Amino acid sequence: MNWTIELEKLSQERKIVLEGIFEAKMIELPNVQCKVLQPIKVKMVVVMTKDGIAVGGYVRTILEHPCDRCLKPVELKINGTIEALYKHISEVPKEKEEELQSLRNVIYYSSDRIDLSERIIEAIVVDVPMRVLCKPDCKGLCPRCGTDLNEDPEHLCEDQKIDPRLSKLLLLKKTNKEG
Repeated sequence: MNWTIELEKLSQERKIVLEGIFEAKMIELPNVQCKVLQPIKVKMVVVMTKDGIAVGGYVRTILEHPCDRCLKPVELKINGTIEALYKHISEVPKEKEEELQSLRNVIYYSSDRIDLSERIIEAIVVDVPMRVLCKPDCKGLCPRCGTDLNEDPEHLCEDQKIDPRLSKLLLLKKTNKEG
């Protein structure tokens, strides 16, 4: 599907509804690429208003994202929201203060077409949590050798051996956990 709208058509119809599948096999997120596991369903309504061109809608999909601690794949359900206001480049505020007063997602355009695919990607990226974990108590990987600490919680690397003088404290710690 084409996610570009013609401004001439929009000015005649005043409202355009776009609905379909956004084609992508991978989504580039900050610091990681995620595999798309389920087709990216999108619905957008584009309306000509007195303030500009308002775009609203949603994005639904499932991504495969690596756990931030142990790197195991995690299925991440995405329910993103698309919300933007497009204004012509001639309406760019002259003063920085005017620009900061508005907290809306304002995008400036200069062409007779607007490509909305970036809004789809943006809705996905914004819906991904700051930290993706395979389970809330994920132990992660050993920082020295990379052993998965979820599979081997008692793992110790050679250079992590306990100083014999402190072995009594380790024994005390273990008995406190058990009791």
